[in-house]
Order: sequence, then C-alpha cells, then structure tokens
Amino acid sequence: MGRARRSDGDVTRESILEAAGELIAEKGFSQTTNKEIAKKADVDLAAINYHFGGRDGLYLAVLTLAHHHYLDGKQLAELAASAIPAEEKLEVFLEKFLTKLANPNHWHGRVFARELLSPSGHLHNFLNAEGAGKIQSVRQIVGEAAGLSVDDPRIHPCMLSVVAPCMMLMVAGSQMPGPIKEIVSMQTKALTTHFKLFSLAGLKAIREENQKK
Repeated sequence: MGRARRSDGDVTRESILEAAGELIAEKGFSQTTNKEIAKKADVDLAAINYHFGGRDGLYLAVLTLAHHHYLDGKQLAELAASAIPAEEKLEVFLEKFLTKLANPNHWHGRVFARELLSPSGHLHNFLNAEGAGKIQSVRQIVGEAAGLSVDDPRIHPCMLSVVAPCMMLMVAGSQMPGPIKEIVSMQTKALTTHFKLFSLAGLKAIREENQKK
C-alpha cells in the first residue's frame, strides 16, 4: 500500500512549524511575531491558535520537533531496551545523533541552541513533555556501559561527559570558525568512532572503580 495521504490540516500544521522554526532560528522566539509566522507559512493567523492553542504551544511544538530531528524518542527507547552489547548501543546512539550534524544548515540546531544558551520556562515544559523519556533512555544506555544502575547518582556526570560534546557541536554548527568547524565537517563514521572510543575509556574507568568497592 502507498503512503497515507496527509490531510489539509496536517499540511497546514507542518507549514506553520517549518515557518516558525526558520524564523525563530534566525531572530529568536521573542523577536518573532505570530503574524510573521502566518505570512511565511501562507496561512491565516487564526491557524496558529487552532493547531497549537496559541504562541506558547507553537514554540513547545517547535522545540519538540527540533529535538526530534536529532533524537527520535521511540527509536532511542527501543535501542535502550535492545539486547545488543552496551558498547554497540553507545555507538548506535552516537552515530544517530552525529549523522544529523552532517547538515548544520537546518534550523533545528539553531533553535535549540538559542534555547539552551538562554533558557526559558518553555525548556522546562519541553523536558517534562518530551525530554524525560529520552533522558531515561540515555541514562540506561550510558549506565550499562559504565556498569552503573540507572538510579546511581554517578550516572549524571557520565551522561554529561557523553552527551555534552554532541550538544556542543549541535549548538556551534558550522558557524564557529577554527577547530569546531573542522570537527563538524568530519565524516560521521570517523567522528562516531572517536567519540565512542573516548566515551568508553571514561566509562570503563568508572566501571573499574565501581568494581573495586
């Protein structure tokens, strides 16, 4: 069977999200008006309220889509629950994330970068609505590699050590000159291999230290 045809409502909603994402990436949420978004999406202004319940709902949807561009929550949960070895899980996780960095011109990273660099209440809402499940999946993947239970407090700095470099590249994109730009332009496989080796070395040290206790 062919792919199900999208309804007019789905098309309108997608057009609004893309228009909002591009404008917010360029100007920031506070400097982007609903009128500008509606004009760019070629829809009635009322469509924003209809599909998103207002301006805040639209921004939460944009943040969710921006993050989903890099990490699919369902795929991440399936990976965390899979029976493959912990090292392989970590590699798949890194590769899925880093592959999206191959096209740094997408608006998704720039929108999320703005929010991370100047957090608003919307980030808290995003974490509650969308981010919690993804964090739990990453916690499980990193915990397995480090030999720590998911509720061990030592897992938080381990997660930061694994994820922070990826987030930094997402935030920086190709706009930052020098070494960062060169790293972003690396082949995904080579970058994944380096990040995996570097992360596993640290997680192995944590695992070995834990075994001594």
